Amino acid sequence: MNVLPLNVSLVRAAKSDDSTLRNLLHLYVHDFSEFLGLKPSDEGWFSYPSLPLYWSEPGRAAYLVRSEGSLVGFALVAKGSLVSDDPAVLDVAEFFVVRGVRRRGVGQAAAHQLFRSSPGKWEVRVAEFNVAAQHFWKSVIEMYVERRFQIEPWTRDDGSRWNVFRFESSGATGPEHI
Repeated sequence: MNVLPLNVSLVRAAKSDDSTLRNLLHLYVHDFSEFLGLKPSDEGWFSYPSLPLYWSEPGRAAYLVRSEGSLVGFALVAKGSLVSDDPAVLDVAEFFVVRGVRRRGVGQAAAHQLFRSSPGKWEVRVAEFNVAAQHFWKSVIEMYVERRFQIEPWTRDDGSRWNVFRFESSGATGPEHI
């Protein structure tokens, strides 16, 4: 279903948004449990242990995604490439849109706002098993940079295979820089 998103906004999260992001990360990690065999804690919760780094380390930023005023997702970005060790690269560490608004342009609008938020080199790492995300990111990045991007295979230390999308953004307007 291709429905144009209405009023999609990407807002820089503050430490006071920590519990909101934890709740969204629970849903995000739950989605990956199917592929990774993850299990919830004894309390029935999927956690994301790296979230505190987004409040304490420079070069990291968390964003909330809203559509029509409702909370619908998040993005986590870190400065520095995990693939090439290039400290200038902006890495989309995590990106999530709730299932109820997927395939309506919300993710694309939020991703484009994210790329406009900071000029420079960007990388998006996507696990090979996540076929839907491969298609999403290829389409979103292709539209954003008009086909001026590279896709490179990458194998993590744990042996999992990923594709890395690389491109440059000229920036423009958006939430404060990372």
